[in-house]
Amino acid sequence: MGVAWASLEPRCGSHVKMLRESPCIVVVGAGTGVGKTHVSCALVAELRRRGVAIEARKPVESGYADVESDAERLAMAAGHATFRPRYAFVEAASPHRAARRAGVRIELTELLAWCPRSGGWLIETAGGLLSPLSESLSNLDFTAALEPAAVVLVVANRLGALHDVRACQLALATRELTAQVVLSEPANGDEATLTNSEELAQLGWAATSIEFPRAFLDDSKTKAAASGLADALSQGG
Repeated sequence: MGVAWASLEPRCGSHVKMLRESPCIVVVGAGTGVGKTHVSCALVAELRRRGVAIEARKPVESGYADVESDAERLAMAAGHATFRPRYAFVEAASPHRAARRAGVRIELTELLAWCPRSGGWLIETAGGLLSPLSESLSNLDFTAALEPAAVVLVVANRLGALHDVRACQLALATRELTAQVVLSEPANGDEATLTNSEELAQLGWAATSIEFPRAFLDDSKTKAAASGLADALSQGG
């Protein structure tokens, strides 16, 4: 079971839940700079091509700028107005540190209240899955609180990816969540890049993982990967 794109209504399944009677996709990463925004933009652009209306938001963003921010890129891909992050920090630092230096505290209640209340939506988190948002709040806590219909885990496709995938899977399991694995093309490929997907399947950690290129959104390879991701999510990963 997975996300029903046609109706955007939540359905029962191993990791399919719902919040406010509206399905939510959460995109998390094994770390920072692994390609979460690129994958998120490509996915919502693909859904838009399929005639699915979905809001795409990034509630916390450090290194924020009014022009070419991650939030703006998500909005452009989804075809709606930009939603300024609930917590936007100019400093390019871990969100909890940027918040502390800005004299604010990231609160879970504020994040949840800021999220959409109807229709389908995608939330991109800031940093890695276990990155702290405050001394008592992490992206994992936020993800679990959203009760997502699906979680997308973006991992850099390189040596060490197997560890990154398994570590994140074990962390998600503590909240009874599973994730569709996306292996994002790294800046410099190595032999592991060619075998990680196969190894994940052989180890029984991810029957299917989507290999995602770092190409423009309108590139045929990016579109193909986004289509595969959308299909995998609709089938429950």
